[in-house]
Amino acid sequence: MGRSILRGGSVLAAGTLVERLARFGRNMVLTRIIAPDQFGLMAIVLATIALFEAITEVGVSQAVIQNRRGKLPEFLNVAWWINTVRGLAIFVIAAPLSPLIADFYSEPMLAPILVVAFSSMVFAGMTSPKVYALQRQFRFGESVAITQGAGLLGTGLTLVLGMVWQNVWALVIGTVFEAFVRFVLSFVLCPIRPSLRIDKQSRRELFAFTKGMMGLAFMTFLVSQADIFVLGRVASTQVLGLYSMAVTLAMFPQSLFAKIVQPLVVPILTAFQDSIEQMRAAYLRLERLVWLFGLPMAATMTVAAKPLLTVVYGLPYAAVAVPFGVIAFYSVVYMASMVSFSVYLAMARPELQRSFTLLRALLLVASIYPLSVTFGPVGAASSVLGALVLAMLLQVRNLKRVIGLGFVEYLGTLRAGVLAGLVVGALVWLIGLLGVPVLARAALSALPLLGAWSLLALRERAGFRALRAGK
Repeated sequence: MGRSILRGGSVLAAGTLVERLARFGRNMVLTRIIAPDQFGLMAIVLATIALFEAITEVGVSQAVIQNRRGKLPEFLNVAWWINTVRGLAIFVIAAPLSPLIADFYSEPMLAPILVVAFSSMVFAGMTSPKVYALQRQFRFGESVAITQGAGLLGTGLTLVLGMVWQNVWALVIGTVFEAFVRFVLSFVLCPIRPSLRIDKQSRRELFAFTKGMMGLAFMTFLVSQADIFVLGRVASTQVLGLYSMAVTLAMFPQSLFAKIVQPLVVPILTAFQDSIEQMRAAYLRLERLVWLFGLPMAATMTVAAKPLLTVVYGLPYAAVAVPFGVIAFYSVVYMASMVSFSVYLAMARPELQRSFTLLRALLLVASIYPLSVTFGPVGAASSVLGALVLAMLLQVRNLKRVIGLGFVEYLGTLRAGVLAGLVVGALVWLIGLLGVPVLARAALSALPLLGAWSLLALRERAGFRALRAGK
């Protein structure tokens, strides 16, 4: 398994880095030619799409990866039909509701934008599920070509349209085009032959897994998009645009983690389905690495928030430096929670995530509106982080039930990461006292982090080798 992990991870990492860096560069250009309020409108559009997607999400892709029969044509056929019907249903139901959503936000121009944007869900639903089956075998070449290829083409079109139109339509058309290209490429590289003949065993196994996922995606959406929905109501679209782009940058590391590391984590842990001790050891190793490399990064992003935002997006975005720093820490905690969720998926117990997500949602619902009204974007970001941190206590309790993980044992994974974060944060703070220009300060602030990462990578070689070997 070690060679498969290394080969698959390398392909996935290379493709994802190219595509994500292209998006990063696109944002650097577009934030300088498109007004922040247009990004605020796009944030509402994406959050609304995510809402309808979450309401109907049942975890078909996770079921394909987790199930030993996931690669069989009859299993993939059932998976494709479920996703296709779901995508069509979203468009048919959501498109007529677009004027009501626009009225809710007092933004009439949102209605036609939403109708066009919802069409992306039709293409997403019809995408071939075979790509998920290949992930179980650590074959990520096709996945990279499909997802990152579509992402690059969508990014290119968005950039061209953005320079010509300089408004939200460039972002919307680029999003729909990306979904269409992903659908086409999936059938070119991972073809299946949809059939009206539904295999009963595959249907039973898929439905058995999806029952555990039912409602989970909606609660996950609630906790991940609540800040956008609330700020869309209590703040201007310009403030929302500044905040949403700051969140995009702060969550950039998490997006890389979700695309590069997370697809490897579930198959790694799935290999230990028959050994609780080995799964617990692998989980602790993974969680420790997340904190060890993540906390110094969050400290750097927080202390150097203003120069980073100024260099990447422009001077107006320095106004959201504080919420940017808060979300940077949220990004790391969220990565840690994703590893925990992977344990449940590997054990075919996704329902255990529900209690964690429900508690997180309740905490967020209770706090985000008053905090957002009182403190604006800072309050929204603080509510999001606080709810996740408190809910992680329940996550550890759930893990004890599944793999026998002790609370003190879990806290041990944090120790080295906290120390590294404090040291790196202090060095970046000292650099800020030098009084150098913004660009130089942003560049110099990265040096302590890069140095720490280099030393930590050398120190943790044994741990990386153990994970690569599947131990």
